[in-house]
Amino acid sequence: MAKPQVRSREKSSQRVWLFALALIAITAAAYLPAWNGKLIWDDNRHITQPALRSWQGLADIWTRVGATQQYYPLVHSFFWIEQKLWGDSVLGYHLVNILLHSLGAVVLLQILRRLKIPGAWLAAALFALHPVQVESVAWISELKNTLSGLFFFCSILTYLNFDERRNRLAYIGSLALFILGLLCKTAIAPLPAIIAVV
Repeated sequence: MAKPQVRSREKSSQRVWLFALALIAITAAAYLPAWNGKLIWDDNRHITQPALRSWQGLADIWTRVGATQQYYPLVHSFFWIEQKLWGDSVLGYHLVNILLHSLGAVVLLQILRRLKIPGAWLAAALFALHPVQVESVAWISELKNTLSGLFFFCSILTYLNFDERRNRLAYIGSLALFILGLLCKTAIAPLPAIIAVV
């Protein structure tokens, strides 16, 4: 009797994974024009400046207020790592933003499915592909949005795990993800109130 339920869960899990992979691929394709985008507006002030490219510069990102244009140390640490990986080539920066946004949509799907929201698939696809997201995804400086968004969604999903199982580790994980998100962008500060409503 339990075998059909197991098969059903496995099939559902496979569908979720296939949809997640398709969503990532479709999102990457939708943002194809951004792959070749150039630096715009204040990108050159956000991408790690030469004075901050050393290990001391990384420490300054965290400890010296004013070392970066905005005190979002986790975002600027990501920029620091990205600068080490691909230097001044903007393709890598764009691909990271696209990937983070896609992963955020996948985690959103998991949240909506966990809450048994009808149309979760459509909502996740709309989040991933809606034109209002272009600024955050295609503009390198807006890594703060895609990264904080991913932490935001992961924190909610982890909290839902805590709420379901009362696992203290999940609670701590949710709190840690929230703090990491705040280190990317303080706009996610209302998250505890949002969780209280859910």
